[in-house]
Amino acid sequence: MKKRILLSLVSFFMMTAMWASLTEAYKITVSAENGKTYENATLTLNMDNRNAISIWSCTVVLPQGVTYVDGSAAIVDGRYPEGYCGTEEAPFNPLTVVVSEDGSSVTITCAGPVDEETGLPLFALTGTAGAVATIQVAIAGGEGGAVVGENEVKVTDTKLTEIDGTSIHERASWEGKWTIEEGTAPGVKGDVNNDGEVTIADFVAVLNAMAGEEVPGDPDVNGDGDVTIADGVAVLNIMAGGE
Repeated sequence: MKKRILLSLVSFFMMTAMWASLTEAYKITVSAENGKTYENATLTLNMDNRNAISIWSCTVVLPQGVTYVDGSAAIVDGRYPEGYCGTEEAPFNPLTVVVSEDGSSVTITCAGPVDEETGLPLFALTGTAGAVATIQVAIAGGEGGAVVGENEVKVTDTKLTEIDGTSIHERASWEGKWTIEEGTAPGVKGDVNNDGEVTIADFVAVLNAMAGEEVPGDPDVNGDGDVTIADGVAVLNIMAGGE
């Protein structure tokens, strides 16, 4: 009797360990170097998969003040089989991106080409772990921008479909930490004397720069590569509400 109970307990713990192992084997996580406010950063999506995966999808929940840069999602070279993205003559984009209305999350789906007759996938990622895609995000600064310090990035609604189309692995969520540092705010266009506003003093600063004097800000207000009276006129236009 005791032996039977012991065997049952061993079987239970083995099954529990196997289930935990399978759960950990099928997931998508996010990694990134430290970001800075007022700049863009790259987030890398990493997949752990034991068997060949033909379709994957997940939702990345972004921290406050961080938004997806439109059109920036890209697959990682070397992670996908040859032909997955078509040929040079007939390229194929396997990524579909949907951004939430408030911009706080982005849902990414990756599905390669399928056989026209059977409808089944032609390619699959082999059972290895590694990066599968990257996205660019913009990190806002100032009031209402990103929180400087440690932030949380979540991956929810992960779904990995094996090559047979029937074996589907779903994961509720994953959470990771990402550090955002204070960056340098871009200067105000036309603020040649760097006092935080555009006034007649900036027009005078342009004249001084034309005379060879050094000024705190950028006197090439119109961005044509030269400092001329046209830059002074650009300052006056900005003062009048133009650009």
